[in-house]
Amino acid sequence: MASSRGPSLMERYPPDPRGKHVLVYWFMPGYSYLNILTLLYASVFNLTLLTMVNFVQPYLLEEVLQIPRGEQGALTGFLAALQEVVVISLMGLVGALSDRTGRRILFSIGFVILSLGYFLYPLANSQEQLILFRVVVAVGAAILPVMLGASLIDFIQECSRGKWLGTTSIFNGLGVILMSIVFGQLPERFEWMGFSGALAGRYTFWIAAAVGILSAILLRLGFKGGPPPEVKDKPSVLKNFARGITEARRNPRIALAYASGFISRGDLVVVGTFFSLWFVQVGVDQGMTAGQAMGRAAFLFGAVIQLSAICWAYFMGMICDRINRTSAVAIGFGLAAVGYLWLGAIDDPFSPGSLILFACIATGIGETSTVVSSAALLGQEAPPQYRGAVVGVYNKSGAIGIMLATIVGGLLVDRLQVPNAPFTMMGVCNLIILLAAVGVRIWGNKPLPPQSTEAA
Repeated sequence: MASSRGPSLMERYPPDPRGKHVLVYWFMPGYSYLNILTLLYASVFNLTLLTMVNFVQPYLLEEVLQIPRGEQGALTGFLAALQEVVVISLMGLVGALSDRTGRRILFSIGFVILSLGYFLYPLANSQEQLILFRVVVAVGAAILPVMLGASLIDFIQECSRGKWLGTTSIFNGLGVILMSIVFGQLPERFEWMGFSGALAGRYTFWIAAAVGILSAILLRLGFKGGPPPEVKDKPSVLKNFARGITEARRNPRIALAYASGFISRGDLVVVGTFFSLWFVQVGVDQGMTAGQAMGRAAFLFGAVIQLSAICWAYFMGMICDRINRTSAVAIGFGLAAVGYLWLGAIDDPFSPGSLILFACIATGIGETSTVVSSAALLGQEAPPQYRGAVVGVYNKSGAIGIMLATIVGGLLVDRLQVPNAPFTMMGVCNLIILLAAVGVRIWGNKPLPPQSTEAA
């Protein structure tokens, strides 16, 4: 282990006593308990709202727009890819801008825009309108992950970064569970109450919009304003964004973190997008209603995949604080490969002999392992004065991964008529990052060249 070869993490990065100390966590000076609680709230509802659109969307396609079954996979992939085009265009600039303005104002604006998109989305009466309203959703989705990721790194001292990111991943998982057991079940509940499919879909999205507005207000009242204290000057947004890119050329571990984000974000969205689609298509073929099939998917997605992720997240954070963080990335993506390849090998998720329960547990463990390990590596290596820009590029890389994963995944579903084929695809991608992490661990430990000041 790394600890036997040199000083421990606490010795290399001693805590700053000026910051708040809560249990095993040391926070950066300047952040209050209210700021910390508000960030934990955002960690829950950020994921609740961002994952809802892809999970509930199959219900809209089946019950509201009545899209033919053979077109649903391609349209699902196209809508997710369209969102990622918008996200890719904005994320890097949003991160760089937040180094100048601070995280609070952009965080609140992101929730407001997402809420507007969710208000409009179920009102679509054609594919063209659905595409237009998805663009509005995408703008909010471009802002929120960058602000959350940068804030999580801003708040914590290096000595407890892994445990903090593991803990906040638990809150992320709670957000996804909340989405699946509340928003994922709402259409079926509204159907049971006698509402039409169209109204059930609209009410579900409008409740999410109300939660987004409430979150914007809470962020505005409880979050720390102004730019991070490490930012001594205010470089232009474009120069700051460029710095986020050049850091990957200078530091192979940041390059690995970007590649890890490329795949780990794809992992998350492929499960959120195609898991419920898989269940709806197989379930309807077996005589279930779309609401019944999605209810079963919501249970496994929330109560099994996300609960497994929650239970494992803190342990993965401890691993990140105890061993070399590049090695932790290799472990995390190896675990994810097992889970996704297992899901891809199941033909009928409703069959008692499919072992779907155990595959979902493995997927949840792998999912959170990739997120925690890649974020811990990024937080360790990102220069504090360019942190927003680096996190923006990291999320932009993830957005590109989401776009490619959803496009290719949707095509695999429609062309192969195998609705769980995207999981096999992501299993192979996780194996590639495992090999890349091993390579960086062996050959990427040379001293780094000095930072250029041109971008500053």
